[in-house]
Amino acid sequence: MLALVVPAFALIMLLVIVGQQPDGRLHLWVLDVGQGEAILLRTPQGHTAAIDGGPGATPLLNGVGSRLPFWQRNIDLVVLTSPVQDRLMGLVDLLGRYNVGQVVQTEYTATGGVQAQWLRLLDASHVPVHYAARGEMLTFAGEPDVALEVLSPAEGSDGAIALRLTYAFHSILISGEARDEADAEMVSYKGEGLRSQVLVVGHSGGKGAATPRFLEAVRPQAAIISVGPGNRFGYPAQDTLDRLSATGARVYRTDLNGTVEVIADGERLWVRTER
Repeated sequence: MLALVVPAFALIMLLVIVGQQPDGRLHLWVLDVGQGEAILLRTPQGHTAAIDGGPGATPLLNGVGSRLPFWQRNIDLVVLTSPVQDRLMGLVDLLGRYNVGQVVQTEYTATGGVQAQWLRLLDASHVPVHYAARGEMLTFAGEPDVALEVLSPAEGSDGAIALRLTYAFHSILISGEARDEADAEMVSYKGEGLRSQVLVVGHSGGKGAATPRFLEAVRPQAAIISVGPGNRFGYPAQDTLDRLSATGARVYRTDLNGTVEVIADGERLWVRTER
């Protein structure tokens, strides 16, 4: 009996390992982390990036751990779009669990608490830190067709980071904390160059997010809002939901749909939800 059990176990492990290998597609997960935002990206060749970390360690580490191979302890890139608590908290523990190749963020003066802790951890870990500026391209070695374009902040500004991910003919715009003023600046800077199939809506869909002029430039087919159920802020705002619906975009919400996954194979792009 033992001789039969061991090969069966080995076969199961082989299937698990094969199933967790890069599949030649781009995967972007807007993780269900509650009231905040955390995004995990895996490129067709298996490079990885974490964009924000949500409000706590457990949802982020569970989300990342269940979608990356169990043996993987490296993340190529971490982007902190804004040092606010509901985007930063989870990254503190991520930095302790994974070997991070580079951190991209804005330069800021810590007000104490988790902001100061994060800066101390970066200094102690000797992870290279780069301060993002509009127009830069964040790329992955050996994958010239995958890039994260920095749309915001403008050089010399202390605003939050917004990104446009491109892969072949696909595009996903990650708004970060963008609202009225940031939206207007991006439209002035890029115009119709903001056009994207998917929009990750800024500021959890709160008031002032996804302004009409911005949506006219982006023209998303799908919009994803990372938001916690029954949150005290009342996000997403009904005005924002109405504007998104008016564009014809299909709206996904992590409080209703769980983790939302965007998959692209260079020819097609589709969205899959956890529930």
